[in-house]
Amino acid sequence: MFTLTPIGINERAFRLPRNPLHLTFYPRIPDALRKPRRILWGTEAAELLEFGLALPVILVMLLGILDFANAYHMKQKLANAAREGARLGASEPWVDGDTSSPQSVQAIYDDVVTYLQDARVDTSFIGTTMNYDTATCTATYYSSGAYGLKIERNVQLVSGGSPFMATRVTLSYPFHWTYGFDHIIRLMIPLTSVADTIDITTDAMMRNLSL
Repeated sequence: MFTLTPIGINERAFRLPRNPLHLTFYPRIPDALRKPRRILWGTEAAELLEFGLALPVILVMLLGILDFANAYHMKQKLANAAREGARLGASEPWVDGDTSSPQSVQAIYDDVVTYLQDARVDTSFIGTTMNYDTATCTATYYSSGAYGLKIERNVQLVSGGSPFMATRVTLSYPFHWTYGFDHIIRLMIPLTSVADTIDITTDAMMRNLSL
């Protein structure tokens, strides 16, 4: 007579005892019940969980580095263009300062726009129409709001107790996030206020060499 004796549920198969007339039965755990346990308690699941938690932080750091590096590079281009315009304005004669559309100011505008175009910067943020104030000798080329080019030909400064005039060129550029830093930071921190466009402003000033 054969006898079946159930034992622990962790065993996986039948085993023949030394006595061939006595069989011991080991219940088999179905694969459907074992696989979730391996997924939940295995090292692979822990690594997957850690990666899921770290991924948003990695994305914020990566996109932040790319976007802020791009913004810094743009600011350098704008600073160089403003410096070129101020250098030209310092050497331009100041004989048409009281006219409604000074050619010396228009020459500075052309020089700044040409430099930016050569640097592959979109110059649509600079207006094409000069608005000139003869009282302050200031010309503005704004496309919308406060974005654009501002040229001041009569900036009063003092050096060593002696006053002198200088030319100041100011550029205000609407920078848009290139790699989506503003979107990813809002997903992580919904209450964070990050503008779609930030203002990059730079200026340069040089003493007028001629009057």
